[in-house]
Amino acid sequence: MKQVNLVLQSKGGVGKSLFIWFVAQNQKEEKTNFIDLDESTQTSVARLGAVVGDQRIRSFKILNEYKKLEREKIVELFEGLAGGKSDKYYVDFGAPESAEFLYLLQHDVPADILQQELAALGITLRVFVVVAGRDALASCVNYYNALMTALAGQFPLTMLVNMGTFGGMETAEKAVEKLKELGIDLKQFGDLGSGGAVKEIIDLISQPKPDPASLSLMSKIRYRKKQDEITEIIN
Repeated sequence: MKQVNLVLQSKGGVGKSLFIWFVAQNQKEEKTNFIDLDESTQTSVARLGAVVGDQRIRSFKILNEYKKLEREKIVELFEGLAGGKSDKYYVDFGAPESAEFLYLLQHDVPADILQQELAALGITLRVFVVVAGRDALASCVNYYNALMTALAGQFPLTMLVNMGTFGGMETAEKAVEKLKELGIDLKQFGDLGSGGAVKEIIDLISQPKPDPASLSLMSKIRYRKKQDEITEIIN
């Protein structure tokens, strides 16, 4: 069976590409491939290509000939991945494309039908929803709740809380505590620390040939902690 992992959020700028970048670093010695389904920015293509090589990352558009989003093309993507060479894929959805995936489930292909069809194609689907803090928190959680309802328990769904977007660890931890009280299955990522360490790691992400070995000792410690978090999330 092929494993396809979707990373979604209908709110932009929440850290989906950051999460995917760390996954790529985690999986660069594996045969995992990556799909950038973000028509607005295509931020993943160049950054991920620098980590895993251009052969393992490609973009996919769900635009029709009139430059309108056509959510049925998401189903075409699944068909294509079923015939792909890799056994594991991560798909980075842009904000508009994330909204279209929700609409696909709500209006076109119910989750139980999608699950049956994907199983017939030899695909298992796993869904991650990234949630950011501050002003983005409410809309992020609303998208998660709507998607959870639409998925109807047919596919594993995990909330990824970007701890670096709350304006401080105390605020982030309080938010996580409240979300856990709601019974949400969540994982935490994105807290890169403070001071020079966070700057070094952010600079590393933007480099054309990122090499974690070039980091200072404190930054390496932070980086390895982030990689341990990613390993726990994706395994």
